[in-house]
Order: sequence, then C-alpha cells, then structure tokens
Amino acid sequence: MEVAIIPCFIIRKCFPDEEDQIHANVLMTSILLILGLVCFRECFFHVSLIPHFCVFQKFLNIPCPGCGVTRSLLTIAEWNILAAWDYNPAGLFLFLYFVVQIPLRITALRFQNTRDIIYRMSQIGSLSVVIVLFLVWFSRLN
Repeated sequence: MEVAIIPCFIIRKCFPDEEDQIHANVLMTSILLILGLVCFRECFFHVSLIPHFCVFQKFLNIPCPGCGVTRSLLTIAEWNILAAWDYNPAGLFLFLYFVVQIPLRITALRFQNTRDIIYRMSQIGSLSVVIVLFLVWFSRLN
C-alpha cells in the first residue's frame, strides 16, 4: 500500500528518477498527513461532528473494519492515546505506519542500495495495518 497523493507532474519536476518519484511522493504524503492532523485537528474535529454514516452498518447492520479510524486519528493528534484505542486500535497502527514512512523514504532517497528493503518493509507495514484492521473488525463482530 503506497499512499501517495501529490500530483505526479509536480513530483516529476523535482525528481527525474522514477523510483525517487515514488519515494518522494510517499514521503511528502506522510508528512502532509501528519502535519494536517496535528495542525488542522480543530477543523477535522468539526468534520467528525457530521452524523456518522457507514454503508456496512446501514445495509448489513455490522460495523465496517474502518469504523472509528478517523476519530482515532483525530484523538491521536490530541495525544489522547487511550481514546484513540477505544475508537479503533487500528488507527494507532495506521498513524505509526505514516510516521515510520518518513525516515524510511528519506533513507531510500539518500541511499539507493536500500530501496528494495525499504519497499519490502513498507509492504510488511501496510499488510500489518490491514491485518490489524480485520482483527479489530472480527473482535467487534463477536
């Protein structure tokens, strides 16, 4: 799972190498997401006041694996880890995934011989987040 939201035409201008473009995009995306959570948490908090609507919940009458992740991330930005855990423990793992991406991608951009291992580490991290999401989901179904 490579989360990269920076438009490609911007990245291409700064990084001619295609692999560098991927690492730079993931790096900048991770930084933006973390800074956005921390700096604009008040704005996001107001968005979280909008009534909750989950398609899973509406049609299947069960919560989806991601229910509570947004609120979990918002409470992490307020340093309320226990509340974040209560909303959805996977939110903590997702936040850590983005935090870890920053040093990994800086290393990949700086040292080309580390790219393969960093790519594998990123894959393991993203798979771990997905597994935690489903474990939390299964535990809530019981």
